Amino acid sequence: MAKKKMKIKAKEKKGIVKVKAMFTSLMADREESVKKGIKPEYIKYIVATVNDAVVYEVTMSGFMSENPLVKFKFKGKKGDKIVFNTIDNNGNKATGKKKIK
Repeated sequence: MAKKKMKIKAKEKKGIVKVKAMFTSLMADREESVKKGIKPEYIKYIVATVNDAVVYEVTMSGFMSENPLVKFKFKGKKGDKIVFNTIDNNGNKATGKKKIK
């Protein structure tokens, strides 16, 4: 599996942090992988934390679109670091970090 990339944007305004994060993945379930002749690959789990507190958590399947984009808001402040951890269906893990602006 290729190295996973994450594009993360996190901006604070009036105490609310808006986050956009895009994860690089084919998101190919078993059925689609047979059609394309590739190995099944999709993100199963995403969790985002700030100061060791979970601010976003989701379990996914291969039915999401390729390179999924997630958006969410939470109460936070500038300067904190948001950390994303993902696990794919093959057990591979990836981490991405971004400072809140």
